[in-house]
Amino acid sequence: MRDMEKQNGKQSIRMAVFAVVMGALPVTGVARAGTDSSSNAAPSAPVSARQAVPSTAPAEAPVLTQHVLQSIKEHRLVELRTIYNGPFAAAMFFNPSTLNYTVVLLKNHDFWWVGQTADGHKAEMLYTKLATQTIRLSAPDIAKIQLDARIAVARSSLRAQQKREAELEQQISAQQKVMQAGTAAQSQLLSEAQALNSRRQELQRQLDQTNAAIAGLQSKAQEGPSLGDLQTLPSASAPVGVTPHQKPKIQVRATAHP
Repeated sequence: MRDMEKQNGKQSIRMAVFAVVMGALPVTGVARAGTDSSSNAAPSAPVSARQAVPSTAPAEAPVLTQHVLQSIKEHRLVELRTIYNGPFAAAMFFNPSTLNYTVVLLKNHDFWWVGQTADGHKAEMLYTKLATQTIRLSAPDIAKIQLDARIAVARSSLRAQQKREAELEQQISAQQKVMQAGTAAQSQLLSEAQALNSRRQELQRQLDQTNAAIAGLQSKAQEGPSLGDLQTLPSASAPVGVTPHQKPKIQVRATAHP
């Protein structure tokens, strides 16, 4: 509703008035207007259609406002000047048939002040006064528009930063998991490497012992038997059980022949 009002506030005053006349907005939403055409007093307090109206309040717009609306509907007024400041607008109309000037102050589609005069100079003064007041009246609305925009941008930036933060947290978490898995794999590989190194050292020790034993056997095999070992060996020509320097005894047996 607020965005629609801001857009409608940028439309021409004539189209806004036509919307009221043709029933786009209820007539009871039009503010009370001044009925003294020669008065240059300050605009009366605004009355909006969105506000609760007491049961004793009048159900229709003031007579001057109805007359202006009817004149616009019948195309008897010519729009001479219009100024916009935020949702507020000031406009001056001229009636060629009566030579009267109509000056109005609006906020969106709501009439805040309506005045008529036959004095063109006074109409210009009234229009200038209302145009100046639109600057003051629109200041809070403009500030709110700007503040809403800053808040929207800040919220959008905050959401983007939060999304970026979540993405970075997920990325860091994934990297930490990869690093932890890599560290565990490196630790396992280091343990396996240490075990293999210990096994290699044990095999090298056994190999060194085997090589030393083989070298010793080869060295002994290449030396050959010693003379001392030959003297201790028994003679090959001496019969077993016969000592040296002992002649064998010859025994003769007589056998009977037939």
